Amino acid sequence: MEAGGHIRIKKVNITKSNYLMHIIANMEEEITAGEVDIYLSNFLSYGMISEKEAKLLKVATSDNVLIVSPEIRDSLRANIFKNMLLNLVEDE
Repeated sequence: MEAGGHIRIKKVNITKSNYLMHIIANMEEEITAGEVDIYLSNFLSYGMISEKEAKLLKVATSDNVLIVSPEIRDSLRANIFKNMLLNLVEDE
């Protein structure tokens, strides 16, 4: 007995807003500076943010700026990063 079927490939247009909201919704409650760098690299590769936006996001979430106890640093970084990304979604 043979089974039949097919695969459908469909191109989906992803908007900047949809892409960033997906990232925000699936982001952990804590994030390291290295993980921010990875996100920013991906955002730049996909053309979702500008170089200037990436630099601002990196600086605002860097360890040099987040002078708080290490126990809360990654949580604070995640909150700042998510809120800055939300602002980019609203600007679209």
